[in-house]
Amino acid sequence: MTACIFHDTNPDMQDRQLFEIVESLYNRREKALVYVNNGERAAVLDRLLWIMKQEAFIPHKIFENSDPDSDVPFALVAAEINPIGAGILIADGHCSLDFACGFETVHEFVNRSSPEMHQACRDRYRDYRERQVTVEYAK
Repeated sequence: MTACIFHDTNPDMQDRQLFEIVESLYNRREKALVYVNNGERAAVLDRLLWIMKQEAFIPHKIFENSDPDSDVPFALVAAEINPIGAGILIADGHCSLDFACGFETVHEFVNRSSPEMHQACRDRYRDYRERQVTVEYAK
């Protein structure tokens, strides 16, 4: 069964929070897929994973298609594909719930950048619960 953790963080700190999640998963030798809304955001996170910590390079790759590649533990995607067979999804953007529910664990972010975005996160939280997904809230 899928479990979803909603991370409520300041919008200015979301990239750092995402990096900390990825770093923690990497240290536990777990694979994860990072879903983004577009290629520009994938490029930003690609750079982040290279430079956030000098001593903590995290192997990753941007995928534009579903050609499988099991050599990297983290994939950045702007499409609903899972080319590395990850069991963990970090949703930097909103993918479909059908796609998200195909993972064991999903990390979502509460976006308070506008009232509309905040409401969309609340709706998403409710939608997960309606699908009987175990939902956690982390502040």
